[in-house]
This record gives sequence, C-alpha cells and structure tokens, in this order.
Amino acid sequence: MEMIFWFSLMISVYVYFGYPALLWIFSKAIAGKRATTCDEQYLPAVSLVIAAHNEEKVIKEKLKNSLELDYPAHLLEIIIASDGSIDGTNEIISSFKDERIKFHELAPRGGKTKALNTVIPSAKGEILVLSDANTIYNKNAVRKLVRHFADERVGAVSGDVRLIDAAQSHSESESAFYKYERWIQFQESKVGSIIGVDGAMYAIRKEAYAPPPSHIILDDFVISMSVACKGLRVIYDPEAIATEVGTATSEEEFQRKSRVVAGGMQTLLLRKGIPKLNQPFLLFSFFSHKVLRWLIPFFLNLILLSSTFLAIDDRGGFLWFFILEALFVLICLLYKYNLFGIRKMQGAGIPYYFFLVNGAAFFGIFKGLFNLQKVTWKKTSR
Repeated sequence: MEMIFWFSLMISVYVYFGYPALLWIFSKAIAGKRATTCDEQYLPAVSLVIAAHNEEKVIKEKLKNSLELDYPAHLLEIIIASDGSIDGTNEIISSFKDERIKFHELAPRGGKTKALNTVIPSAKGEILVLSDANTIYNKNAVRKLVRHFADERVGAVSGDVRLIDAAQSHSESESAFYKYERWIQFQESKVGSIIGVDGAMYAIRKEAYAPPPSHIILDDFVISMSVACKGLRVIYDPEAIATEVGTATSEEEFQRKSRVVAGGMQTLLLRKGIPKLNQPFLLFSFFSHKVLRWLIPFFLNLILLSSTFLAIDDRGGFLWFFILEALFVLICLLYKYNLFGIRKMQGAGIPYYFFLVNGAAFFGIFKGLFNLQKVTWKKTSR
C-alpha cells in the first residue's frame, strides 16, 4: 500500500509540477537554438473554416466578425459547414451576400470531423484557419497566426482563446487553469511542438492537413498531432487572441471535460496522432502532457484509497494525509453549495474546479474505453 501511495503521489506531482519544471529548464537551455521565424508581411491565401450546428444565437455575430478581420479581402474566403442545423442557422448564413462566404449545408448531421473533411478539399487557401462558431477573433488574429508560416518548418499555429462570462462557480478557477495550460504551451512551443491546439482557433498548412476518420471525437488534437508527427512544428502564439463564452454551469463543464478525455482514450485505442519512436522529445511531451493527464484520476483515487487504508492501519503520518484529503473534499462540497460564503474567499474555487475536472476525466476514461461517447457534440450554453 505504501508503494502504491508514493508511486501515485509521485506521478501526480510530476504531471502538474515536474513536467512544467522540466519544460522551463529545457526552454532556458535550448529555446534559442529551436526558435522559428515569422514575417509580418507574409500574407498567403487563407480559408477560414467554421463548422456549425444550430448556431442561430451566434452565427450572425461570427460572420460579421469574420468579414471585419484585418486581412486582405481578396486573400480570404470564409467556408461555413452547417452540419444538420435545424434552427435558423442556415437562413441567417444565407442572408449574407458577401462573395467571400462559401456556404455548405450538410445533411444529415455527421459531426464536426465529417463536416471538416467534407468542405476542406474545396478550400482555395494555402492556409486553413479552423474556428468554432462562437469564437470571436481579434481583428488582427489571422495575421498573427499566418505570419509564422513564412518559416517552412511550421505546420500549424494555435492561438489564445480567452474565456469570458463563465459560471460564477468556476470562472475564476477555469481562468487560472487556462493560464497554466497556456504557459505550458508557450514553453513547449519554444523547444518543439505543443501537444494539441485549441480547436476554437488554429491555423494549418492545407498541404499538411490529413483528414482524420469521421468518427474521431478530438478532431483538433488528431489533426494537429498528425502535423507534428510529420516533423513540422506546431506552435502557440499568445498574440493571436480570440474570446469565447465559458460554460454556464458546472454540469456543462463536467460534460465538456469528460468528452475531451473520452476523445483522448479514443485516440490512444485507435493509435491516432501518437508520435513515432524517432521523435523522442515529442513523444515525451505527448506522454507527460496528455496521456498521464488523462489518466491522473486513477492515480488520485489510488492516493485516496491507499492513504485511507494506511491511516486505518495507523501507519506513521498517513492519518494526516487522510485528514488533508477529507478537508479537500469538504471545501469542494462547501464551494459547490456556496455555504458559509466560501465563494468570496480568494482561491477557494481551485480545489472545487480540480475535483470537477478530474471527476469528469474519470467518467470520460470509461466512456472512451467502452465507446460510449458520440462523435456529434452536445451543445452547451457557451
């Protein structure tokens, strides 16, 4: 039991602190040697591809935002793939008469991955910029993304999508988590490739796009990892900024996180987007940043179970570990139901959000392993 406890604790500490620390050391040691170049004047033809399903609440704003981007009009086309929409989405799209908009009405609904695979072959741009329908880009976002493709070593670029108006129960903690993730991506980008892009805003060379199977859940992850596996760099640009409304409830956030981890399990089972053995650093980052992160709920449960048994057996200081774990769960429950004004306490939501996302991940592991997660996405209020 002690071996299980210490091994599980070691893995958990490594995932959240050890790997980021190693990245920081690597970035200080070799970042200059691995730096890519960018050219602000590089303006290739771009196809902005938007997959949409029942987006009548946001699609008008998204199209207006896309048409107002600071990018030469003759070099930008906007491809909309409406995947089985049955609300007013198609009518709103059709009301726009700008010749840059290429509208594809797809039926029946097949999921985002199938929609992308259907419309991307018709894209005329040298660079594809893939976007969610509810993501609003800064005017210069596309320019910031494509400037990196002046370097032929770069195959994909991910931007910084910032969440706004998330539920009060987890908005502060979710924001902190995103900042933590962006920092990791920034370090990964300095020394190699980031492990997975933000599907709401990323650019990719069209020639590097490898259509994933239509039943893939994490299309953005598999597409970007396929680029990295070809030996091209996948980098993160913090100056390419967009905004997106966060999840409105903890329940929606739970569903979203569980779907991501279910998709992660699917990629492992199908062996999609996994680096080759001759790419040791990429494989190291893939295993440390994603695989262990997806599996961390198992290790956390092993810590809880082993420390409980050891505390009952009166082994050394394990009673204190058990007490700390009990306090952690108590804080989460108090925060969930907002008792004693705990949500007013700075940082009190971090344990709750940590518990939420890892609980969702635990659920997602089983959904992925037993193929219980549908490829079509369930819309949330975000």
